[in-house]
Amino acid sequence: MAGKNQFMSKVFYTFVLLITFSTGNAQVTKTENPGFALVELFTSQGCSSCPSAEKVLSEVVGDAAKNNKPVYVLSYHVDYWNKYGWKDPYSSMRFTRRQSNYVSATASDEVYTPQVYVNGNEGFVGSDSKRLNIEIEKGIKTLPKQTLQITKSNVTAVDTLVLNYTVTKSDANYNLVVAVVEKSVTTKVGKGENIGKTLTQDNIVRLFDVYPLDSIKGTVKLAKNKLTLNNNFSLIAFVQQKQNKKVLSATSLNF
Repeated sequence: MAGKNQFMSKVFYTFVLLITFSTGNAQVTKTENPGFALVELFTSQGCSSCPSAEKVLSEVVGDAAKNNKPVYVLSYHVDYWNKYGWKDPYSSMRFTRRQSNYVSATASDEVYTPQVYVNGNEGFVGSDSKRLNIEIEKGIKTLPKQTLQITKSNVTAVDTLVLNYTVTKSDANYNLVVAVVEKSVTTKVGKGENIGKTLTQDNIVRLFDVYPLDSIKGTVKLAKNKLTLNNNFSLIAFVQQKQNKKVLSATSLNF
């Protein structure tokens, strides 16, 4: 009887060890493959509704840095507000087109500011912090469909940033999007809806380009446009489906 009890104890101990080992492996897998949230805000210094959204965006940036969250934030300054008195120095028609493409590809109703998208899903009002945080947490808890690594190349070129990338899958329907963002940018607005205000904005997109993802490894070149990159800048790269705008993976690189 004692022998049987001793045998059962060994079996139970082994079973407990297997459960512990299995659970441990599951936890490691989850840590090694975190989800992510790519936050894209469309805004303008000429829009009186935008500073509240930019404040929310800055809080997201700060929280991600403090808690080491895989949240990547881009603030695109559109140009259609420039005709109302204040020309936003960081605005671009290219960003306006990007926003229009998002509206066409998703269930979003119209182009407006401030408008935000998370991982290429449906757009909503950028100052809606409650929904933004929900969408961010949803993205972080969803395992990515791709992995992306990006590094600075040892190759140097005049006024050009040379980058090496590696992904798990290339596809004719995928793009590699690369942007350089600048944080803590202060501007005193002299005209328009925000006249007299001093705006401090984070993660303004300063450099931006899109490349076809035709191989799992490669090199891309991003023109610096005479911009001196320092620790106030960071690079954000992500893989995006061309048609539906879903973001499949994202990463960042500090200078």
